[in-house]
Amino acid sequence: MMKTKTTERWALTGVRIAPFTQKRNIRRTIGGTALVLIMALAAGCLAVRDEAGRKTAATETMSKSVRPGVLYQYIERDTPRPTRIHVLRIDLTHAERSLAVTAAPDPDGDGPVETVLSSPHTLARQGNFAAAVNTNPWAMVPDPKTGKTSGYIAGGACDISGWAVMDGRQLSPPQHYCSFWMDGEGAPHLEDVKTPPDGVRLAVTGFGRLLRAGSVLPGASDVRHPRTTLGLSQDKRWLVLAVVDGRQPGYSEGMSERELAELMVELGCHDATNLDGGGSSVMVLCEKGKPPHIVNRPSDKEGPRPIPLMLGVRQ
Repeated sequence: MMKTKTTERWALTGVRIAPFTQKRNIRRTIGGTALVLIMALAAGCLAVRDEAGRKTAATETMSKSVRPGVLYQYIERDTPRPTRIHVLRIDLTHAERSLAVTAAPDPDGDGPVETVLSSPHTLARQGNFAAAVNTNPWAMVPDPKTGKTSGYIAGGACDISGWAVMDGRQLSPPQHYCSFWMDGEGAPHLEDVKTPPDGVRLAVTGFGRLLRAGSVLPGASDVRHPRTTLGLSQDKRWLVLAVVDGRQPGYSEGMSERELAELMVELGCHDATNLDGGGSSVMVLCEKGKPPHIVNRPSDKEGPRPIPLMLGVRQ
């Protein structure tokens, strides 16, 4: 386990982020009820439980502000199996107008291709992001001349799966998946969308819901993969984006959908959805004046997989 490099810890406490240190009492208010949290575990460990009810240890080894209203956290766990987690907590009262989607241009207009795959670094630079994650799954579009697809390479033609909107322009229509979207007034929504409403500024889509009104939806499973997920706090002030590394025995072995849902409850979410995962799961940070860098460890041996679009916070 990595040694902690910081003495300050952070927790999402109701509707605010508050600093804390080990063995320090903090008071939080949820729904008007004051609760006292006793942080009494050494080295900043937090007690949680896995699907079988066994205690696990979570050690947050690094926490830093990315820009006003955006906090990055790194969490590592060694029980019940090695797991490495990267979290972005976004205060939408400060960063709502900086939230954006970016994708490469549509190369064939009204044709079957909606965008081409790009490296996460390229998309992060294109979006001028301080922090970003992958979102929608996709399907490769065959070359009309050969009938063959290019594979997961930069420039590969693809059809975005699910609803996607960038700067008010629809990239891909709704396809009955759970979508996150922001309306023209800046209000966030996490819903199954069949017919797109008017005035949508941005939208991204994953697969099925993980949480609905605080309830965990997936059943128990032994199927674990790298994951990317998105959630909202009950008051919709906080947007939480998390990437869980996986398929790397001894380092990080991934999570089931149920474990992912329980993680999002732990991170303060009331509603959450499962975005594209596997080798596509990626989180990028970019400090001003420096090139974008990937903070997680994507599972593909070839390196970070090109993807169709990203959701992020601009610098």
